[in-house]
Amino acid sequence: MNKNILFFISSLQGGAENQLYKIFELLKKENNVRYIVAKNKISNQNIVGLNKKKTFFSIFGLTREIITFKPDILFTTLPTPNLLNVLLKKTWFFSYRSVCRIANYNIHLKTTRFIIKNADILYFNSLENLNIYAKAFPSFKNKFVYLNNIINSDNKIISKSPSNTKIKALTASRLVQNKGIDLAIKAMNEISHLDVSLDIYGEGMEAEYLKSISKNPNITFKGYSDNFNNIWGSYNLFLLPSRKEGMSNALIEAQFNNIFSIVSDCRTGNKEIIELTNNGICFPTDNYLELKNCIVKFYNSKILSKNSHNTIFENFSEKNAKSILRRTVTI
Repeated sequence: MNKNILFFISSLQGGAENQLYKIFELLKKENNVRYIVAKNKISNQNIVGLNKKKTFFSIFGLTREIITFKPDILFTTLPTPNLLNVLLKKTWFFSYRSVCRIANYNIHLKTTRFIIKNADILYFNSLENLNIYAKAFPSFKNKFVYLNNIINSDNKIISKSPSNTKIKALTASRLVQNKGIDLAIKAMNEISHLDVSLDIYGEGMEAEYLKSISKNPNITFKGYSDNFNNIWGSYNLFLLPSRKEGMSNALIEAQFNNIFSIVSDCRTGNKEIIELTNNGICFPTDNYLELKNCIVKFYNSKILSKNSHNTIFENFSEKNAKSILRRTVTI
């Protein structure tokens, strides 16, 4: 059934934003869709940027879009867009279905209960996170639905080039405190093996600080990359040292490419992926010495990566996501 679906997000960068755009792409062939971005200045047939410094300042622009487009569904992700989604429906008595995607462990935010109470449906990309919220808000758990992250179906596995005697590791994330890149650097500073290297992909407010604490010459800052399809084949180890995480797209892609992964056991998502594929290990969150030990163990034991590609493809496909969307919001 063809519907008017309005998507609203803070910016065009970030894992949660990337996933919302994939849902937009997935649904646009069979529905009338429009994508509103709070902080970017962009305008074409389906995407409109409101060019605001803060997401909340876009409330009036979003209201105008709702009045003009008359959506059947307003689809958002992340705390502030989710708040605006339910707030506008409640105050203006709009008739759209308020669909909010919970992409991280934000249960203690002051706005969480208001969003949970007033949304029509809440999608979670982590079963662990869904269960945590269901325990905290049992009277609303009938609204909670697991919706998998989507891996690009046209991604191709690139044959691995690193030799068996060398460890070429990478991290890929925003360079902010929650991502724990400082832990990876501190761990590498403790490792003197010339055959163990780490490439750090990403940009963020901690970039200069991270460079200042990097003492190992085998650490390289590679900057931002928007396409890893041809990069994964150069590595045989992926590090995800997050202090806080949702369902990491980078971890899913690493596992899609059969790359052994060492990840923190933080809430939520990391353990879920490793338990699913059995192609990696977890270390205690915020413990860089344990991360170092895991890297050294991987180097010394010559652990072989397992074939996790098929498992990831089956569990994070467009087909799965579309089936869930059709079943729960009748798209």
